[in-house]
Amino acid sequence: MVKALAAIAARTVAQVMSADLMTLKLNDTLRLAGDTLNLTQVRHFPVLDGDQVAGIVNHDDLLHASMASLVRDRNNSLREALATVKVKDIVEPDPIRISVDKDLHHLTALMHAYHVRRVPIVNGFDTALGVVTLDDLIAQLGDQLADIGKTISEEFPQGNA
Repeated sequence: MVKALAAIAARTVAQVMSADLMTLKLNDTLRLAGDTLNLTQVRHFPVLDGDQVAGIVNHDDLLHASMASLVRDRNNSLREALATVKVKDIVEPDPIRISVDKDLHHLTALMHAYHVRRVPIVNGFDTALGVVTLDDLIAQLGDQLADIGKTISEEFPQGNA
């Protein structure tokens, strides 16, 4: 059982991250961001400047910007208004991120300290490699708890007490 617990602590973010990363670029329009959100059901997007993480945009940011665009540009449809606003105008700059070689303990401490549910994973050059979400960590924990349960059952079979 101790080995199973040690295995959880030793896992790196690289072993948990999703490398299937949905991103936006600084000069993308909010119309593209909204369309991407609707097609993918992803709620947060790392925003890239080249390959480097420049910020993050979430669903709420897009909703607020959409409402502001409608108020400012009442003569156009929402889609037309969103086509005039760039992601860089609403991006949350310098988001929390973590190096691909860090362990899950560092990641969870960072997520807890900054109250974030999604963290971009980067290499030493700040290039976006993937993302880890709170849902990913919960799934990982479930898998590890199942492994620990199996180990306990094997080490202490019922009926041998």
